[in-house]
Amino acid sequence: MELARQVRLDLADKLQFDETAAIRQEIAQIIPQYAGIQHLKEAGNQFQYGGSHLCFGWNFPTPDGKAHFSVLSPPKQELPEGYFLVTTRRGKQFNSMVQEKKDAITGAVREAVLMSREDISKLGLKEGDGVILKNDFGELKGHVYTAPMKPGNLQVHWPEGNVLLDTNKRSPEVDIPNYNALVCLEKVEG
Repeated sequence: MELARQVRLDLADKLQFDETAAIRQEIAQIIPQYAGIQHLKEAGNQFQYGGSHLCFGWNFPTPDGKAHFSVLSPPKQELPEGYFLVTTRRGKQFNSMVQEKKDAITGAVREAVLMSREDISKLGLKEGDGVILKNDFGELKGHVYTAPMKPGNLQVHWPEGNVLLDTNKRSPEVDIPNYNALVCLEKVEG
């Protein structure tokens, strides 16, 4: 709030909250899709944007109230030898007050690099081995953690994995960052 008041001197007298709960209360009031955020009170509390079920009761936010589907064919991406497609995962951390050392969904620790059993075997790695993920944007040190996923893919936790993302690569429609990146993987020796 202090920073906001310095940036917007003209609004400084309006930028006051007694506690973070009051901020969440105002967010819920002003942005209906965030309703539920006001109930976050202690570690572990969470909520789903738009309610517990999106489009509950088959009510879709379209002009005719119906769902509209279309077939998408994602482009095939050939990965160079030694490279992986990495995705930053949010798990139970997202939309919550949880920033735990261990993900309650996967059991993986924050520095886990989630990887398929096939890739672990192919690279001669074992659970817990240290690895470094690198690309032109940064590098991330972590430890191998087996997960049910397609070979050639990795997952790392958010926000730790943000160092690997191209901050200029965004969707043209709504400016959402691309939470995926191409990385090479190196085993940490010793």
